[in-house]
Amino acid sequence: MSAVAPAITLIEAITQALAWEMTNDPAVLVLGEDVGVNGGVFRATAGLQMRFGVDRVLDTPLDETTIAGLTVGLATQGMK
Repeated sequence: MSAVAPAITLIEAITQALAWEMTNDPAVLVLGEDVGVNGGVFRATAGLQMRFGVDRVLDTPLDETTIAGLTVGLATQGMK
């Protein structure tokens, strides 16, 4: 008899995958516009900031240049 995984939405799968990666690798961060408190446009990051803290789930300004610079800087320090 095989176990059947419960049906979940794509957004729930993304949220679970992000949480799994963040749980298993402390170098993984989530950053973007409204991903922290609001949980992102589709709520895919809902609850992650509360669970992992503001140091790992970062809201960014609506400025792609700043986001690009931030990600390059974080990558040079070993963050993902």
